[in-house]
Order: sequence, then structure tokens, then C-alpha cells
Amino acid sequence: MSKKNTLKHILLGTLLSILVFFSISFITFLANIGPFRYYGIDEAYHQEIGFPFIYYYEILYSGAISPNTQWNLNYLFYDCLITWVIVTGAYVLTRRLRKK
Repeated sequence: MSKKNTLKHILLGTLLSILVFFSISFITFLANIGPFRYYGIDEAYHQEIGFPFIYYYEILYSGAISPNTQWNLNYLFYDCLITWVIVTGAYVLTRRLRKK
């Protein structure tokens, strides 16, 4: 495989991994909202985004005007890296196996 084709496959794999990362993040967001999540009387509303590492956390205590938020940029980087390695690696490998 030529260098130009390899670079093209890596760029397409990167685009696919971005789409997968956003999809996973959106699904983890949806899992915590409204009808999908029941909060008990003593439990504060909270939002967690990220898989396998939670990189965004938000909690709203009763009586508070605005929620407390926390970002973990290391976990965000790890999630992006894991997604990129898995998706791009799978894409490049399947393209190489199809050529043979």
C-alpha cells in the first residue's frame, strides 16, 4: 500500500473516530436525562458524560441556582485516544484485508 493511500485511510479513520466519539458521548448524555434515569428523593440531579472514562460531571443540588460542573481533561484525552486507536485501527486493518 502506498503512503498516499495509507494517509488517506488514516484520515478517513480519524473522521470516523470523531463521529463515533460524538455518538458515544451523546448516548451517555441521553442515558442520564429525563425518562431514562430515575432520581430518588434524596438524590441530586447529576449528569455524567464519557465512556469508558467520565470526563464531564455536573450536579445540581437542591436549592442551588446553577449546577456545579467539573471537567477532567485527562479523561477526555484518554477517551479520544482510545476511540481513535480502535476505530482507525479497525478501519485501516479492514481496508488492508480487503485488498489482499
